[in-house]
Amino acid sequence: MLISPFPSQEGRRTAYKVFGSAATAPRRARAFVRCQLRGWELADLAETAELVVSELVTNAVRATDAVVSPPVASSMFPVALRTVALRVRVAPERRSLFIEVWDVSDREPAPRGEVGGELGDSGRGLVLVGSLARRWGHYSAPDRGKIVWCELAISPAEGSRPPGAAGVPPPGPGPRGRSRASAGAAVEGALPRRVRRHPVGARADGPDEATLLRVLEGLRALDVSGPDR
Repeated sequence: MLISPFPSQEGRRTAYKVFGSAATAPRRARAFVRCQLRGWELADLAETAELVVSELVTNAVRATDAVVSPPVASSMFPVALRTVALRVRVAPERRSLFIEVWDVSDREPAPRGEVGGELGDSGRGLVLVGSLARRWGHYSAPDRGKIVWCELAISPAEGSRPPGAAGVPPPGPGPRGRSRASAGAAVEGALPRRVRRHPVGARADGPDEATLLRVLEGLRALDVSGPDR
């Protein structure tokens, strides 16, 4: 591809990359996203973003490989363009990270179990994406194919909370000149502690954290071992 398949988007924190439709594409996409987020000081979001990107790029590779007649570079050089494209961008007004993946297929993506799910196992990744992302969807690319996107929430930095917020003591001395530590100890001893009466139920609408961490460790092991092993 000589031009980007994504609609134009202004912003300093926007990055775009094209990968060949091959088994190495998800690994290279993870490394690309990891590097970009580190440069944008969003390393705490890297693990979730890597999982999502790996699933979306894997689906894009499968969709591209299933296309019978992919587009060609030009009439003079009729080389089939079996590529996928990835774009990540930060939306400061929403405190969100948008991940967009393009492939040449026009087939609509669907989670596993829904009618119209493409390429058999590909819908499993969309279930994982749906459990990690704030929202996700797809739309037709300007030229050909489709773009599958998702939105990840960027949690505020711990140091940006205003004074007096939960876990952040207000500045200045405590009551009657006492230090904040002694004043806090007195208040803690005088007031009853809140006791949770009902246990928190386990979330049942997606993979738990331990499962996601095992998936990420497996993906990183693939990055180390390389495609030949």
